[in-house]
Amino acid sequence: MRYLLLTVFLCGVFSWTCNAKGRPTVVSAEIYGYQGDKVHFDFLEKDGINMEFPYKDGQLMEFTVDLDDITTLKLNTFIEVFLQPGDSIHLKVTYKGRSYDKVEFSGTPAAVAVNTKVYEKEMLQRERRYKTNIPAMLVTQVDAKKFHEATVQELKDEKAILDKVKGEITPEMYNMVLSSIEGTLLTNLITYPYASAEVHKKKLEDCMTADYWSVLKEYKLRNDKASLRNRAYMCMLSPYKDYVREREARAAGKEYKAPTSIEEQYKDLAAFYEGALRDTALFVFLYDAVAANKDFDMVEKLVKDYLKKYNKEKEYKKILNQVMQ
Repeated sequence: MRYLLLTVFLCGVFSWTCNAKGRPTVVSAEIYGYQGDKVHFDFLEKDGINMEFPYKDGQLMEFTVDLDDITTLKLNTFIEVFLQPGDSIHLKVTYKGRSYDKVEFSGTPAAVAVNTKVYEKEMLQRERRYKTNIPAMLVTQVDAKKFHEATVQELKDEKAILDKVKGEITPEMYNMVLSSIEGTLLTNLITYPYASAEVHKKKLEDCMTADYWSVLKEYKLRNDKASLRNRAYMCMLSPYKDYVREREARAAGKEYKAPTSIEEQYKDLAAFYEGALRDTALFVFLYDAVAANKDFDMVEKLVKDYLKKYNKEKEYKKILNQVMQ
């Protein structure tokens, strides 16, 4: 599990272009008290539609985009909005200093319902001063055991917030947002003890709670398209595999040694997962290997193997072919 932060960091890099045209989606916003010069609307799962406006207090900013699936919009980096084709969403944002203080939503009922709850869970994190960024936690020396307990509670509470609107939104939207929550929180739950032990020169066992190896015993990964569309969830698959591998080794009284070479890691992922989960896990792994400038000849060999044996998602194939050129 020594890759720790690499996969999570690199997963913020890739994006893909969708070809199918969806119904027009209308986005508008008015912002008050912002200290920046420009307002940025960045769409994570679709290239070429990001928007930028010069900032003017209270000015109405409005535009239309074509989406073909659920898409994550980041307003000024930190305000997260989930949209489906045909949605209409208006944000009224108030800043206090450098941080946003309040966000109000209006528009399509389902879009308002889900994004109000996404905002609510963000406010819960802020109220609790819960950090989702591992490097920030390491710098501030957040205690690993206390963080584990806080993360377990955060996961429970954020899911409960989302569940309040489960009947008002599509199953696909529910799974996409749930994956956003789990992808972030479960990755931190799994990896932070290792990061904390390594950086702060502590024994690993001193950074683990008694239930570290049992807390996810009943957890079941989802393999539907919406769940696997979320970046954080896609990136969680590699650390989750190592977590389960080590848990099984410990239960058998053995020492777990994670594969170190690119080829061994690839083969282990392929053996651990099946179907859509394997397709996604291998895609992320190979994309990360290219982005990290690892052994190109070996990566090229593995990409060919993946495309021949395991690839089902056409967009994954398209992206890998592009980055390998």
